[in-house]
Amino acid sequence: MRKPSKKIRNIRKVNIAAKQEAAVAVKEDNQDLLNQVEFEYQLCWKFMRPKIQEWLLRLKLYNNQKRDKDKVGDPSLYTIHQTILASLYDDKLAINFKGREEGDEEIAENLNMLYDFDYSEMRMDEHDYNWDWDALFFGRGLSLFNDFDTVSKTPIPEVLDPTTFIRDPRATSVNGDRSGKGAMRFGGWEVRMTKEELEKNPSYFNLEKLTKSSDLFSLSSEASRQRDVAQGREDTFNWENQIENFQYTILRWMTLVKGEKYLVEAANNRTLIIRKQKLPWNYWPIIDRQFSPISHDWDGVSIPDIVEDKQRFRAALINVAGDTAKADLNGMYLFHEDRFRKTQDFNFKFGKWIPVKGQGALADAAQPLQTKQVSSQVKFIMDFLDVSAQRALATPEIQMGQVSNEKRTLGELELVSKGTDTRYSLTSRVFGWSEKKKARQWYAIYDEYFASEMGEKISRIEGAFGTKWKPIKRSDIITGNSLGPDIKIESKVLSEARKIRNYQVLSNYAQVALAAPDSDKTYLLRKLGKLVMSKDEVERVIPFSVDEYQAKQAIEMLNNDEMPPISLEQNHQVFIRMLAGAKDSKLTRAYIQAHIFLFMQARANPQMFPPTDEERRAQLQQPESKQTIQAPVEGAGASVS
Repeated sequence: MRKPSKKIRNIRKVNIAAKQEAAVAVKEDNQDLLNQVEFEYQLCWKFMRPKIQEWLLRLKLYNNQKRDKDKVGDPSLYTIHQTILASLYDDKLAINFKGREEGDEEIAENLNMLYDFDYSEMRMDEHDYNWDWDALFFGRGLSLFNDFDTVSKTPIPEVLDPTTFIRDPRATSVNGDRSGKGAMRFGGWEVRMTKEELEKNPSYFNLEKLTKSSDLFSLSSEASRQRDVAQGREDTFNWENQIENFQYTILRWMTLVKGEKYLVEAANNRTLIIRKQKLPWNYWPIIDRQFSPISHDWDGVSIPDIVEDKQRFRAALINVAGDTAKADLNGMYLFHEDRFRKTQDFNFKFGKWIPVKGQGALADAAQPLQTKQVSSQVKFIMDFLDVSAQRALATPEIQMGQVSNEKRTLGELELVSKGTDTRYSLTSRVFGWSEKKKARQWYAIYDEYFASEMGEKISRIEGAFGTKWKPIKRSDIITGNSLGPDIKIESKVLSEARKIRNYQVLSNYAQVALAAPDSDKTYLLRKLGKLVMSKDEVERVIPFSVDEYQAKQAIEMLNNDEMPPISLEQNHQVFIRMLAGAKDSKLTRAYIQAHIFLFMQARANPQMFPPTDEERRAQLQQPESKQTIQAPVEGAGASVS
């Protein structure tokens, strides 16, 4: 029989350890923990219920499916929400890992490559859309980063539903500020899982005690019912009676147990604990994304906070104006009672005839009844409601892809566009806070779960030379510093604008610098090229010289505390430039000083040093000197030049 591989044996060890941990948890008396979770749940539920009910009502307003069929809805909320969402979703935030200490440059490069590769594997395009949607609509979006897929070897992000999430009333954010002030003490959400899904995870226990009871007042049930109503669907919760694939309602609760952070899951209407897991971090693995935060407040401001009242009022005015328009097309009539015999009826009806008395009451035998027209005051209010919402959220008509109602000059349109970009850049910067936390948690999950026993992970690189596959081991992406790598977040739009500006400035400077005889032309041209091309493409246009390859080998040796060779024919200026990326040590400083000494000696005693590759190329590019022979002149000797 074939023996299992070392990788399989290690995975089995992990599964056995998880089952043993679950068995110990079953034997523990969890009644005190159940009481703690239930008390915290009731506190959070009473605090969050009014807010959640308001959110669920706004979902009906978002797509107007619940309006009367003979009425017209105003789509202001949908229009503004989608416009801002499109702008922020398109402006992808760029993440750049940097080494925290010397020697981490290659690890940082591997992390950047792996993060780009994982973006598709983790389906981050869908994740970010839902995350941004929640942040704009509810004021704060929540993303859980706690799990790791051992098959694809990638973290598993999950966007939490704000309408099923309840939290500590005193919290101002999930993890508070840098000192932890304002952090959530407890909070959680509901999920639905089948028994088969639960049995796949060895961390669960007590599964034989699960009952198929339904809690009509649960968070997930209420959210499902209200979403069905908002979409015009029939309530399916009450009539679903699944025997197989029954989904159990489970509360996932994060709380402190003796000062330690735990994930506790309870079933059977929170009367049975089926999971108890100590979290490996000293913070909650939930990343919160805010749209327009208010200092010292959890909820902040959302788009419906600004637009809801204006949309409702506009819809009411629009429908009144619509009734007036219909009455004008098929209105009521006044007529002489003595000329027409008809029963008097004072109710409004389309096509109705109303008798009047007196010969001078009407100019003719019958005439249309003049109805009330939409006044300028009503039009002013309609425009004011629309403009005030656009102004508050920096979303003018031109941003929505519409031509402005007012004629404006090109300069005015440019100012409007610039102001809109400025406001959106503020939101993009705020989104950058959560993007940085997400990248840091992505790294933390690899640090925690991507053990050396898992072997390698194959990552794909799209470069100037085509597609390459690179094996990644733990040592390739985990730094020696406990704080991990530095992370820089930047808006794609702002980054591209800065690159264009820097390219223009550097191009003007390069025209002067390249004329200087001692300028490092290779470095300058590569720096200029990286503003418009990738690193691989630049190095293909301007390939490494022999001295640069030797300098890279020297850096590797210095990082391993080995002394590289040094010779007279090396381009010492290139070595001095590239050795700036080596680990700072006495050996590195001594090696750089040796190149500086030889560089100075080459200037003082050029006959002792052979020409460099650059000098040889410069000599070859110079035109050959031509000999001219002048004819002898009487009384003078021959002149040869």
